[in-house]
Amino acid sequence: MSTFKENIETEKPSFGKLIFDFFKGIFNLSDQVDKTRTREEVLANISFKGMPAFILMASVFVASIGLNANSVAVVIGAMLISPLMGPIMGLGYSVAVNDIDTLKKSLTNFFIMVGIALITSYLYFLFVPLKTLNEQLIGRIEPTSLDVLIGISGGLAGIAAFSSKIKNSNVIAGVAIATALMPPLCTAGYGFAMGSDLIGYKDYTGIGAGLNALYLFFINSVFIGISTFLYIKLNKFPLAKYQNAAQARKTNFIIIILSVITMLPSAFIFYDIIKEEFYKAKVKEFLREEVSPMYQNGFLNINNPILSDRDSLRFITISTLTERVPEEVIKNWNKVLKSKYHLQSTKLIVHQGGYSEDFLRQKSQDFMGSIYLNNQKEIRKKDSIILELQHQIQRLNSDSIPFISVAKELRAQYPNIKNFGYANFSKTNFKSKNIIPTFLIQWDNSYRTKAQREKNEDEKRIRSYLRTRLSLDTLDIVQ
Repeated sequence: MSTFKENIETEKPSFGKLIFDFFKGIFNLSDQVDKTRTREEVLANISFKGMPAFILMASVFVASIGLNANSVAVVIGAMLISPLMGPIMGLGYSVAVNDIDTLKKSLTNFFIMVGIALITSYLYFLFVPLKTLNEQLIGRIEPTSLDVLIGISGGLAGIAAFSSKIKNSNVIAGVAIATALMPPLCTAGYGFAMGSDLIGYKDYTGIGAGLNALYLFFINSVFIGISTFLYIKLNKFPLAKYQNAAQARKTNFIIIILSVITMLPSAFIFYDIIKEEFYKAKVKEFLREEVSPMYQNGFLNINNPILSDRDSLRFITISTLTERVPEEVIKNWNKVLKSKYHLQSTKLIVHQGGYSEDFLRQKSQDFMGSIYLNNQKEIRKKDSIILELQHQIQRLNSDSIPFISVAKELRAQYPNIKNFGYANFSKTNFKSKNIIPTFLIQWDNSYRTKAQREKNEDEKRIRSYLRTRLSLDTLDIVQ
């Protein structure tokens, strides 16, 4: 009985095997892969004649506009209609199943595809008036090892969706692959359109940036193809032509060599980028720990130093605003830079401002005083305008003129007055506008026989009377 129990216990699967079987069941694709449909779809989408070529031109044009306008949404829209996946998946598939005819056809259409895309994007950027460099373009100029991961991930997602039994999944595959291929091709067209001119990013010329973007496209193409190859092999697709063990080893060797050759330059670029980031971090640490505590608030750009290269030396340039830093202190900083922070080929340069705090304070006070005086002048000017407007409003709204009394008093002094009127009259010389109290006086017929000199004397007396009686600075009389 005990032996039977021991046999049962030895047949129990281990915990590790249970975990392995669990994940194997989750990621098992054998019952979801349609191998016949995959071959038909691959062969059908390789050719770039007619409609696929037209759609590619349209999608490249849209993507170029998106890159030019720095619009992620427009670039994604171009990916949705891009037919780039056909030839590249055809390459990976044909190598995996040993189909030489399909391989030749895929290579031919791959170069046709690249040619159409490059010419379209080149012509767009050649004639478009705005060629400003932006983040979308800069992101495709320096390929790194991370782009290898994008190519592998995009390729695996693409071929998995492409071979699925789910209908219309090739749309998903197209987006996954276009993500890695469309922007680099359009950026290459931008670079070639710029020619030998500097593009404003580091010391890149247009041709240099275009070649780098084309290299990024090549990286992604190769690793999308390799992902397709591995996927087809792992899912044991049937061979189109028998391949013996020696041929299989040769194919695998070529793929490994191609992968290494493709990855090496991007690995060096990625290494340089990482090294530069570490260098900047050390520089900031040095400035924060060694320089800033000694002369706090004495530097203009302590948090954003100017980094430059000349020959084999690198320079960190900072500028003082107040205190002058002694040469001995600067020499000591450079020693610490090399001994403690191991930045052997780097030199610290300090541009001395030389202004005392009293001088800067006096300049600041003079500046603020000037601003204060100008503001006071403007305020007085506006106060004067406001006061004048208030007076005019008061005159317009005032009911203090004793019109009836004044009319009677004038009639008592001048019985020949037939009609008397009053109103505020708006008057302008087209530079300014004034509101003038205006009085209308009509005389009877007997007054008209008076001499002109007497009439003038009467108008003078009436004007003086009205000005005094009504406390008016200005007035006008119409007869």
